[in-house]
Amino acid sequence: MSSKGQVDELFTKTVDDWARFYRDPKPATLNAQNLVSRRRFALEMLEARVSPGSKVLDIGCGTGHLAGELMQRGYAAWGVDLAEAMVEYAREHYDADRFRVGDIERIPFPDNTFDAVMCLGVMEYLEKDERALREMWRVLKPGGRAVITTPNIVCPFFHADMAVLKMRVAARPLVGFIRHRLLGKSSPHNGLPQVIHRRYYRPRWQNLLRSMQLETEDWACHSWGWYSLERFFDQGALCRTSDRFARNSLLNWLASNQLVCVRAIK
Repeated sequence: MSSKGQVDELFTKTVDDWARFYRDPKPATLNAQNLVSRRRFALEMLEARVSPGSKVLDIGCGTGHLAGELMQRGYAAWGVDLAEAMVEYAREHYDADRFRVGDIERIPFPDNTFDAVMCLGVMEYLEKDERALREMWRVLKPGGRAVITTPNIVCPFFHADMAVLKMRVAARPLVGFIRHRLLGKSSPHNGLPQVIHRRYYRPRWQNLLRSMQLETEDWACHSWGWYSLERFFDQGALCRTSDRFARNSLLNWLASNQLVCVRAIK
């Protein structure tokens, strides 16, 4: 299966989970709070530069919550997503005419259509960045803004989680022997596909954006916490605490997620 096919399958199987993530403004889990914080910062970046009434495209719109929020705030919002199940959910809960199945590398809109683009939690699932960035630049009007999120490669929390994961992988044969041979239990399996999930180094990422005629105007990093410890205690409060340092250059590099607002130079 192709990488995009795996992403489609993953998000098709998790529609209900994603719909639940945004219901609690202060969720207990790290993953849910990460998504809530990401959306808040993205909206702040957009509203500071793009006025209500403007046309905004949410790429990777998922269940349509962000596009729906933009509509409530007075924007003319559209959404596209690779997963048909996500688009169906969005159509059922919001304006059905504003959502369609679409690929970020082939955005189904004409040149110079939008005043702004939101692209949250999409880039890391691609094999490369260039084609997607060209497409975003293409559909933006001259001077249009894009808010793009990416995972942060230098985050120490991430590397600590990777160390724990490697230890678990190394111990897997012993754990499997104990479960199967001694306890007679089967191994847990959630049935979700493993997908590409790249991480980004800020200087290299900003250089690439600049080469694509996307000029950086704002930058923020958020979300502290260890996913490997979520089974022992929830970390939503720690994640929320990190939000206050999102624009503090001395501390925000610790965060696991980064947002950039860029302007299309045409």
